[in-house]
Amino acid sequence: MKIGRLVLRSSLIMVLGLGIWIPSAAGQQKIGYVSVSHVFESTNEGKAILKRLKSEHMTKQKELDQRMKAFQEKAKQFQQQSAMLKDDVRKERIQVLSKEEQQLQALFMQYQNDINKKKSDALGKFEQKVMGIVQIVAKREGLDYILRQEVLLFGPDKMDMTNQVIREYDKRHSAKSGKKKGK
Repeated sequence: MKIGRLVLRSSLIMVLGLGIWIPSAAGQQKIGYVSVSHVFESTNEGKAILKRLKSEHMTKQKELDQRMKAFQEKAKQFQQQSAMLKDDVRKERIQVLSKEEQQLQALFMQYQNDINKKKSDALGKFEQKVMGIVQIVAKREGLDYILRQEVLLFGPDKMDMTNQVIREYDKRHSAKSGKKKGK
């Protein structure tokens, strides 16, 4: 059963890649596609999410830059004083600087992971909303299938439903957020 589904999916993708309609007993199947990443970047909600994530990233980047500047200042002072220090004191300061550098690198990685996780979480929630909008657009446009453009090798421009999904998403979700603000 799973092999049959895999063959059907592969065939569907190959057929769509060629821009051909899939025949059925009732007639031809209409297929559209949507660039979910473009929807995310273009809707009002998606732009707000990206703006918030960028702001968080900039705040963390400033903090990291300040810490890096302080570290570089310590390293510079050490280099200037290095010749006058005893060997054991010099080794101890090198270890302290090395540990501090490792902590900065770990902090950078933690910040990157935090931002990536927040973006992934936000995109996941956003995509759930987009799927509902895709169904609405598909019904309105008389489409039997809508695929992600990100996995589509080729598709005629007339079957690109991205802009319709963006408009419908903003229409439906901007109105809801406007009602919440008004209460």
